[in-house]
Amino acid sequence: MGLGPIEPVCPWALATHRGITVWAPGDLGMESDDLAQLTEVDPDSWSGLTVRHGELVGIVLNSAHPRSRQTNTLMHEISHLDLRHVPSRIEVSDGGLLLLSDYPQELEDEANWLAGAVLLPRNALLFHRGRGSSVVEIASEYGVSDQLCTWRLNMTGVDRQLGVGRRSPFD
Repeated sequence: MGLGPIEPVCPWALATHRGITVWAPGDLGMESDDLAQLTEVDPDSWSGLTVRHGELVGIVLNSAHPRSRQTNTLMHEISHLDLRHVPSRIEVSDGGLLLLSDYPQELEDEANWLAGAVLLPRNALLFHRGRGSSVVEIASEYGVSDQLCTWRLNMTGVDRQLGVGRRSPFD
């Protein structure tokens, strides 16, 4: 995609680049009651899902979630595809759509790690924290949640490496 090593990756652009279609539930022609159930009544019950039909690969994102969460969800779903994960349960709709679901926890964790690494590479975190950028500033720059940024900083050891947040013993 021609990005530099610390440039933000837009998962929507990556999906387009890979030929993956991204939908919101409202794009699927669902009955209004079903749509309301997914996006208003119980929006916290799901984040995203991958759909396959022949050569078509699509990802449905929960449009009720903030954009920063959708960013991570989309990258997480793309990560499952890139890692060639096979779900432990596969469902086929009456119309023949293949809905992938229920990955084992080990594969969910692997997709989380890859998504986080793509969205917030260690070198980018090192660069921005080295310049004094806050979690909020980095998260905003990369379009992710503060929570994901904090998690990546902790998992990569960047703050520890740079001594961010440490007090001098002479304070």
